[in-house]
Amino acid sequence: MPDVPPSPTLSKSRFSAGLQCLRRLYLEVYHPELAPEPSAAQQALFDTGNRVGALARKLFPGGLLIETPYDRHSEAVEATGHALSDASIPATYEAAFAHEGIRIRCDVLQRNGDGSFDLFEVKSSSRVKDEHIPDVAIQLHVVEGAGVRVRAAHVLHINTAYVYLGGDYDLHGLFQADDVTSEAREFLRDEAPGKLAAMWEALRSDEAPAVGTGARCENPYLCPFYDYCHQDFPEFCVEQLPHLSGKLRAALAGAGIVDIRRIPPGFSGLSAMQQRVQESVVGGRPFVSGGLADALAQVREPLHFLDFEAVNPALPLFPGTRPFQAVPFQWSLHTLDSDGKLRHQAFLHGGRDDPRPAFAESLLSAVDGDAPIVVYATYEATRLNDLAQHIPSRAAGIQAVRSRLFDLLRFLREHYYHPGQHGSFSLKDVLPALAPDLGYGDLLLREGSAAALAYEKMLWPDTPQEERERLRQALLDYCQRDTLALVKVLKALRAQVG
Repeated sequence: MPDVPPSPTLSKSRFSAGLQCLRRLYLEVYHPELAPEPSAAQQALFDTGNRVGALARKLFPGGLLIETPYDRHSEAVEATGHALSDASIPATYEAAFAHEGIRIRCDVLQRNGDGSFDLFEVKSSSRVKDEHIPDVAIQLHVVEGAGVRVRAAHVLHINTAYVYLGGDYDLHGLFQADDVTSEAREFLRDEAPGKLAAMWEALRSDEAPAVGTGARCENPYLCPFYDYCHQDFPEFCVEQLPHLSGKLRAALAGAGIVDIRRIPPGFSGLSAMQQRVQESVVGGRPFVSGGLADALAQVREPLHFLDFEAVNPALPLFPGTRPFQAVPFQWSLHTLDSDGKLRHQAFLHGGRDDPRPAFAESLLSAVDGDAPIVVYATYEATRLNDLAQHIPSRAAGIQAVRSRLFDLLRFLREHYYHPGQHGSFSLKDVLPALAPDLGYGDLLLREGSAAALAYEKMLWPDTPQEERERLRQALLDYCQRDTLALVKVLKALRAQVG
């Protein structure tokens, strides 16, 4: 039977939530239904983390996995006790403990010869981050509170200097263990008592704490209750000002201003871009620079509209690559001919080998000539530089393609702003403002990170063929939509000047 705790409990994830925001903690415990289901991208990240965790266990051979489900914590604690009392078991994975109302599972507990244990927290990140220290600290608190002596605590993360040579991973090269014992104990001594007291007090309350919104809503993670806590904000809240600093946020809050339309003229601290946004919102019309028409006149057909997708997995997929190295695997190209005809071409690598050679050859063929190539931001330029270094024999041709790129994002920042962008220059926000007839809502994949993770999942050996085909079509649809969006945005800009 699943455990039914008589009162709220904390866990590693809930403790982290409480550190970010007590309101978030309260809602996660009492009103989890107010948060949306994890997106496809978030779920793929969870899946990647699970794969990294399972791989990391192989660094500690002969260990025992506590397989008892998370909702049967008492059983897991009992199984953990048996494992730790058996000196023949060198390591325990997913060890379960409970202490003072806090339940945790440790990724790895490694037995030492003196009867102590080393604790390892596995992270699919490239380094130890500030938020990892409290995560380890709360485990120390519970494990030692349960009577287990911990000699050292580590964060086991991915080593970005590792180069994958093919075949099985060299686990000792792939992973890096950083000793964070002193940092975790310092946090446990100086900060944890007060933090825990505040969390328990919040959970004993009859209603969610009245915590104001701010930078914490997105740092260190986007809060799952972001939309819920912002639902009563005005349509043009000050949080939409681009590059809103803490100083300006505090000044606006001190003046009681939450709506961009209520910012008085000449308010101190606004940047030129923020002033542009404010004036556009207050006036209810787009900002159009005096140079837009002349600038657009320089962008004439034939035109290419290009978008790349790349994968940057924690666990390298291709020999010669490093963890988190971006490897392009897909492009979409819309071409607007001189006669106004629009056509589309696409490439999506189908094999499990390194996609870069075929990617580069197909792209060079598709954009042969000298027509300008419209992109959004500098991502394509960066990937082309990488390709030129990786394929020296084609470097000249690749750099020639790079020299033809026209950055539509930079163009927009210089010449145009629509109130419907709500402070954002992301293509996903610019598109509905300029071309509301086209969107991403009908697609399975709706953002680049989700596309990268979908491609990675396509290559996992245990992904069913039917799922691979579904993901492949979703990738083709998504990338094509991105380049069609570029076409629509440019056409909408031209309509602004007649």
